Amino acid sequence: MLKNKPTDAVRLLLRLPKGLHKRLQQEAKRNNVSLNTEIVNQLEGYEASTVKRVTEIVQPLLDEAVKAAASVGSEVAAKSVLEVLKDAVPRTAAELQQRVRQLESLLRHVAAKEKK
Repeated sequence: MLKNKPTDAVRLLLRLPKGLHKRLQQEAKRNNVSLNTEIVNQLEGYEASTVKRVTEIVQPLLDEAVKAAASVGSEVAAKSVLEVLKDAVPRTAAELQQRVRQLESLLRHVAAKEKK
C-alpha cells in the first residue's frame, strides 16, 4: 500500500509562452539541472535580488535618519526612526515607497529642528 509522503513541495501546472519555455530549458541545460529546478532557482534568485535592492535603497536613508536624530539629541526623532523600522522588509513596492516617504518626511522634520 502506498502512503502519501508529507512534503514541502507543491505541484503546479504552469502555462508559459513558448519563447520563455525554450529559454528556461536552455538555462536548465546550461546549468545541468532540471527545468523545475531552474525555475525554482530563478524565482528564489529574484526574491533575493529584490530584498538586496530594497536594502540598498532604504539603508542610506535609515543611516542618515539615525545620524540626524542622534545629532540633535532628539528622543522623539529617534523613536520616529524606530517606528519606521519596526516592520523589517517591505513586502511590496508600494510599502517600500511609503517607507521611503516616511523617512524623507522625518529627515525634513529633523533638519528643520536643527535650523532652530
